[in-house]
Amino acid sequence: MNLKNKRGFTLVELLIAITLSIVIFVILLAAMRLGYKSQATGMERSEQAQKVRIICDRVAWLLRGTFPFFLNKIDKQKLYFAGKSDQVGFVTSSVDAYGSGPEDLAGLKWVSIFTDREGLKIREKVYFLEDVFDDSGGKVYLLDPDVNTIAFEYFDIPEGEKQGSWVSEWDPDDKETLPAAVKVSMTMVQGEKKIELPELIVRITSQRKTEG
Repeated sequence: MNLKNKRGFTLVELLIAITLSIVIFVILLAAMRLGYKSQATGMERSEQAQKVRIICDRVAWLLRGTFPFFLNKIDKQKLYFAGKSDQVGFVTSSVDAYGSGPEDLAGLKWVSIFTDREGLKIREKVYFLEDVFDDSGGKVYLLDPDVNTIAFEYFDIPEGEKQGSWVSEWDPDDKETLPAAVKVSMTMVQGEKKIELPELIVRITSQRKTEG
């Protein structure tokens, strides 16, 4: 047996092997971190998309049920629809099937949609009361705390005309009909990120009058 051909690793070879192992380990660790980060980002985007869809669906559902309710007085008739640039109030037939309050039991309810420092809110009242136009009372629900602004526009088609235009207000003392559609724009803030929600255009289909 030739003992001269039997030798172990030199110190340099051992150091090279250890260095290569460390480099491979660092590369694998970086790849794992990237994979976990991508997965977390994907989940975050999925949750955000679902949240946005829920908000938009809820607002659109309420607006689609807009009902032309009028209150007759001795000297005038008032439309129960108040549209501002940052808030809208209306009578809707979109009521919660399992709601137990008087707002839902009547089959119609007054709803106003707005934002304040706490987020996107919905106020509900009994639809035929005159105080529905006041920004107080009723039941207030926080729909989402991350929505910090909301803006509305109303599509106005003057009587006898085929063309219309978007306006920023719908005054119930001046208008005798509902807008043909409502446009809703919202922004959401998450951390330091500002997110523009998809623009909603909800067509108002109910045209007949109901007088109180």
